[in-house]
Amino acid sequence: MPLSLRAIFAAVAILAAIGLARAQDYTAGRVSVVAAFGAGGPVDVVARVFADRLAQRWGVPVTVENRTGAGGNIAAAYVAKAAPDGHTILFTATGVAINQSLAANPGFAIGELTPVIFFSASGLTIAINPGNPARNLAEFVAQHRTKNFTFGTAGIGSAAHITAEYLFKSLVKIEAIHTPFQSAPQASTALLGNHIDLISVASSDAIPVVREGRLRGLAVSGKTRIDLIPAVPTLTEQGFDLVSHGWVVALVPAKTPPAVAEKINAALNDIMQNADVRRQLESSELSMRRQSLAEAADFLRNELAGWSRMVDAIGLKPR
Repeated sequence: MPLSLRAIFAAVAILAAIGLARAQDYTAGRVSVVAAFGAGGPVDVVARVFADRLAQRWGVPVTVENRTGAGGNIAAAYVAKAAPDGHTILFTATGVAINQSLAANPGFAIGELTPVIFFSASGLTIAINPGNPARNLAEFVAQHRTKNFTFGTAGIGSAAHITAEYLFKSLVKIEAIHTPFQSAPQASTALLGNHIDLISVASSDAIPVVREGRLRGLAVSGKTRIDLIPAVPTLTEQGFDLVSHGWVVALVPAKTPPAVAEKINAALNDIMQNADVRRQLESSELSMRRQSLAEAADFLRNELAGWSRMVDAIGLKPR
């Protein structure tokens, strides 16, 4: 064998051995889980549940650090620039994909991050005041063919905002006036008081008030109905060609060795199967599902394309 080829094969073998060694011992020190949103929200809840279990599994400190602001961009930019050694893991939400189309300067490129696993992907929920006579989305749309209406969300550029705006303005073509609130509970309160006509919010926020009968669910935006509110049909079931999701995801810096990313993926998938973990998260209306690294990468690609298409269609400008 020519000397040059031997040198190449030797170098490849050395790099592979280094990668394996890193995968085996990279958790020798503290691991930081960076949560992109504040305490008590879905991202923070998932981050803390999994951080505790990772600490038990790996026998090292795993701390949660909340780096909030700019719709998750601050945390994403921080992790994108962190050492790609598996010691810094980002837990964030749908905005990490939306902001690639919506933010003029998000502070990071999505290619600087590698998705490890999407923990939860569920449809958003559209709901009205029970005093409204509409029993389904088609009846609500018929009410507003000749008059506008107001809808509330937890903020401009949120998944729920873009979904509702795309549904009503691009697909149905009726005049819908967006009223942003600081949180989904505030939007729900405004709807209960008949200050707005409809809300579009994360299902984790809508499920309790819909189950209590305080609000009437008209549709969920996912591919399937939500187990906790099974009577609420999907948009596609009602003839509206739209599927969108809200989700929680774990990502690492893009140059993290694949063997290390695989180890993190395997650990998170295993923890997800724990009965106590599933019970704890499902009580917060978060559904868990196994996912490989390849499946996570495919899902992210599809989400980036879908949100970009909707942002362009409704004419939202980068901010």
